[in-house]
Amino acid sequence: MPKKKRIADKNERLPSPMFDMGTMPYIEMLGNRRITVEGSTGILLYDSESIKINTCKTVISFCGRGMTLKCISSSCVEIEGFVTDINFLS
Repeated sequence: MPKKKRIADKNERLPSPMFDMGTMPYIEMLGNRRITVEGSTGILLYDSESIKINTCKTVISFCGRGMTLKCISSSCVEIEGFVTDINFLS
C-alpha cells in the first residue's frame, strides 16, 4: 500500500517571505474615497484637508477634501473623503 504524504510535510518546505510584513503598515484603498491603515501608532495631524498617521517605520500623509476619521482603534485607522494625494514621509 503506497504511503500518503502529509500536508504538514509539504507546508514545511515552503520558502519563508523575503521580508517581515509584521512591522510594515498595511494600506487598503477603496477607490479614492475610503482608506484603511493597519499598523498605526498615532494620529499626528487631523483636519478636513490633511491627515497624517504615524506608523512604526514611516509617517503617511493623506491630502484631499472632506477628510474624516471614521474609525480609530489601537492599531487601525479608517479615513473617508476625496483623497487627492498620498505621501510617505521618513
